[in-house]
Amino acid sequence: MVFWLPMSIRTKILTLVFFQLASTFGWTQRDQRSIHGIADSVGRRISEPPDWLSAGMMELGQGGQLQASARVVRLAIGEPGKWQLPLSVYSGVTQTGSASLNSVGSGNRFNESITWQLYSPWSGVLNFGFEGQRLWSRWGTQSALRFVFQFGERMLTGYRVGPASDPFTGKQQSLWNHYAVAGWVLQTGAWERANPKNIGRGWVMTRLHLSYSDPAQLQGFFPIAKLRGLYGGASLGVGIDVSRVVQIRCAIYWPLRGPEWATTRNLTQFSFQYNWKP
Repeated sequence: MVFWLPMSIRTKILTLVFFQLASTFGWTQRDQRSIHGIADSVGRRISEPPDWLSAGMMELGQGGQLQASARVVRLAIGEPGKWQLPLSVYSGVTQTGSASLNSVGSGNRFNESITWQLYSPWSGVLNFGFEGQRLWSRWGTQSALRFVFQFGERMLTGYRVGPASDPFTGKQQSLWNHYAVAGWVLQTGAWERANPKNIGRGWVMTRLHLSYSDPAQLQGFFPIAKLRGLYGGASLGVGIDVSRVVQIRCAIYWPLRGPEWATTRNLTQFSFQYNWKP
């Protein structure tokens, strides 16, 4: 029995067995090369590590809010070689701004960070979403226009607002939110002048954002008589990604159907990304 041997050694043993069978039954050299290629392919797939914690980002909002997100795992749902939806699971921590933390009694300002979380597609303690892009048009080897999308479910965090007699007032609570984002990104090449072989990308992106939360849940965060729950907006972002050099983006969000508690007409966000895989 060879099942206790390391996987690489077992793959080589199986390859030798295939070649012995080939010589016994008179298979051609072309057939043997084909079998050898299949064995190598299987060995490479087994040796590849899973796509765990391979990417993430740190987002900084204009009010001092900080969101650190890591992509826990990335999977593909669909038919291999035909169609697929890339599923990503993110996990993160949100730190509210200093202005919000100092205004527990003011209700709306206490949870201003939720407004920012509604529009950022990577926010949330947990974020389960499908994200991807499709080529629309290409100009040259580096420049292209792509359609981008992202939709899913996430758990946001805020602080309960209520009377002082309520023991849960001021305590952190969770809020389920459904979201969808779609738009266009125009990208081109970017590189260091001293290293033109390390080609990255510079891009400009415009998107539409939609999110929905149960108004009954929102009541615990915002003491407002009537809440819609469905909110939307638009964003314009720019960024530059060059491997092992810099991965940074900046975006401005405009609430078109903004939440009733919002105190600003637009939101600014800076993001610093990392990616352990090319």
